Amino acid sequence: MSAASLETLGTLESRVRWLASWTIHNANHLRGADVGDVKVGGHQASCASISTIMTALYFHSLRPQDRVAVKPHAGPIFHAIQYLAGNQSLEKLQNFRGFHGAQSYPSRTKDVDDVDFSTGSVGLGVAQTLFSSLVQDYVKAHGGLNKAPEGRMISLVGDAEMDEGNIYEALLEGWKHGLRNCWWIVDYNRQSLDAVIREGLWEKFESIFRNFGWDVVTLKYGSLQEEAFKEPGGNKLRDWIDLCPNQLYCALAYQGGAAWRKRLLDDLGDQGEVTELIERRSDEELSKLMCNLGGHDLPSLIEAFEEAGKHDRPVLFLCYTVKGFGLPLAGHKDNHAG
Repeated sequence: MSAASLETLGTLESRVRWLASWTIHNANHLRGADVGDVKVGGHQASCASISTIMTALYFHSLRPQDRVAVKPHAGPIFHAIQYLAGNQSLEKLQNFRGFHGAQSYPSRTKDVDDVDFSTGSVGLGVAQTLFSSLVQDYVKAHGGLNKAPEGRMISLVGDAEMDEGNIYEALLEGWKHGLRNCWWIVDYNRQSLDAVIREGLWEKFESIFRNFGWDVVTLKYGSLQEEAFKEPGGNKLRDWIDLCPNQLYCALAYQGGAAWRKRLLDDLGDQGEVTELIERRSDEELSKLMCNLGGHDLPSLIEAFEEAGKHDRPVLFLCYTVKGFGLPLAGHKDNHAG
């Protein structure tokens, strides 16, 4: 992909993230403020963590025949994308979570912007995509598709959403019936409403899905990080990232460049090359580097989606992200609803 195209996608991502955040902020702090309306909630951090993934999908990788189940807490990102595409109105965004406004969770019956799957219940959209893919195979086997192309059934999943038992019941059924054309994309931001995700959970996901015949694509490092790893001392920085506990990584993402620098130099200082790698970067550059995880890197996402699009096997994408990415509350322990 050309540099100009990536720049355009980056601009779209920024606008989508801003519009989704504004939609929630408007509903809670601006609309009805003079009459003391109660806050209606929303999930700004959960939206921000998946903004890059949804930008790569909707503005580059999706085909007309593909269908997507958007994770419930990313509804405002979906509405923002549809607004930019001309399929959602400003009035409905202004009335988000209000009567006849854009719905908190994507709804086929209540939203106007062409929702593929209603995902109001956590975990429901994930299972729907798997069974929809099996139904598509059944319809094709009975001549019902005619010459229409097969679509890919895609679910955007929160990492804590993977706790839902119906997901694993569906996984077993998919294995029984030779599942094809199904992608599950996990927003692995490692923070949920009530806890930081347990260490090493990604290894369990990899093992479970591979045992059921899925391809597993882990997007942990962004292109900035990959380039830094090639510098002298970069291998030590990579090792530090791999060993860093989830809770600490989230906290440093919130605290910013100076905190990253202090912690990295405390842990890796006086080691020559890696110290120089860190010191060559300003606080802003260092923060950008450390938050450049695979789920926030457009080139990495697009390359992974294009490669997986060459076959019809089911794929689990495990995308490392920062919850609240691009917002002042990124990584904060209370960023879900506090």
